[in-house]
Amino acid sequence: MRFSRHIFAYTILALALAASLAGNYFLFEKAKLFYAREAQVRIEPISDRYAEENAMVRSRAKSKPRIVMFGESRCGMWRAYPAQNWGDVEIINRGIGGETTPQIMRRLEDDVLSLDPDLVILQMGDNDLKTMAVLPGTKSKTIELTYENITTIAKRISDRGIQVIVTTIFPPAPIELLRTPLWSDEVNESIDLVNRRLISFSYPRVQVADCDPILRQGKYIKPEYSIDTLHLKQAGYEALNSGLEDLVKSSLAKSQSR
Repeated sequence: MRFSRHIFAYTILALALAASLAGNYFLFEKAKLFYAREAQVRIEPISDRYAEENAMVRSRAKSKPRIVMFGESRCGMWRAYPAQNWGDVEIINRGIGGETTPQIMRRLEDDVLSLDPDLVILQMGDNDLKTMAVLPGTKSKTIELTYENITTIAKRISDRGIQVIVTTIFPPAPIELLRTPLWSDEVNESIDLVNRRLISFSYPRVQVADCDPILRQGKYIKPEYSIDTLHLKQAGYEALNSGLEDLVKSSLAKSQSR
């Protein structure tokens, strides 16, 4: 019996050690990713990832209404699940994972305006707001800058005579245990604050799509829609494609009547 208790105790210790090692490895990998992204921004603040594709788009005649989807990773991942219910349209995705709104704004001319879109759909802001978890005391400033950058991008697109749909920032899922040292409840609160301001934003040719009724359940994104804290699975994008259908079609109709 004593031998069995020893085996049990050793097993618990081994599992605890394994969990600790796994947690430390996760945090190390996250820290390395953050450092790599910071270094990349210092060297190349503007990404030219889509330069060749953009040149190809500009070289061909536009044969159907063109939608450009612009933003960060949750925009970029939408590429894998394009809408089949928005009509006979061309959808071009220009999302880049990890980017904040200042970086995204600097890509606006090359990755959006130069492509002659009829409609631009914006999804961005979560990468800005999650920084306050590791930058204490920045909540008010980050909220203001995030809102200002998103609305400035929308205004600049509209000023070119292009229809714009600004999607609210998608809610997060419950925070994964190993991500908690890199997260703060202020992030969730700030997403809601920015979204409330976006919903009341008004500007010619700009419409705001409140995605909470499509994606949210209580405080978080619906569990069947989330891969992890921030990212959506196929079901989430399919829900967005369906939930945004009427708004996309009405925006395209306005663009064709200009």
